[in-house]
Amino acid sequence: MPPAYSIENLIAHISDFISVSRTLKDRLENISTIHVLPKNHFLHKPNKICSHTYFINSGLIRTYYLKDAKEITDNFSAENEWITSIYSFLQNVPDCFHIQTLEETELVKISLSDLEKCFEDFPEMERFGRMLISKYFLEQSERIISLQFNSAKERYQFFERSSKNKLSRVPLGMLASHLGMTPETLSRVRAS
Repeated sequence: MPPAYSIENLIAHISDFISVSRTLKDRLENISTIHVLPKNHFLHKPNKICSHTYFINSGLIRTYYLKDAKEITDNFSAENEWITSIYSFLQNVPDCFHIQTLEETELVKISLSDLEKCFEDFPEMERFGRMLISKYFLEQSERIISLQFNSAKERYQFFERSSKNKLSRVPLGMLASHLGMTPETLSRVRAS
């Protein structure tokens, strides 16, 4: 797919936050590459530096880590969302996360160095970055509050409200891990 066609979703997404000039659009087309990845492909593995960020055109991805050889799902990302290993990407250090596709996925890939140069050359893109990080921070804060203070049923309902486009696509064991409950508890919650 030619990049000018494939990054239209990305341009539309950024346009929800800032005005995208022709010059900025050209730059985004030049620094973006399109990748179609099969199910179960790893974008990132532990002990590596995540030097790219990805905008999801289509598909579903999860971020997880291992604790005592058990997979703990941190998050799910789908269409019109960004995915990267945040700590590794922002700090330029290795981390403990796996990022794996759960479906065939089409991504727009941008390197950290290209993104930083874009922020430098286009102050409006830096503003977009701050707005996106703020949005991500608020979503993560809401999720943490839900995990700490809500019952299993309330945590499931929160995910149902905030992630409708993902609910039917996420394997139940991964969802249970994400919500901090056993698969049995999740089954009971869904049944009620």
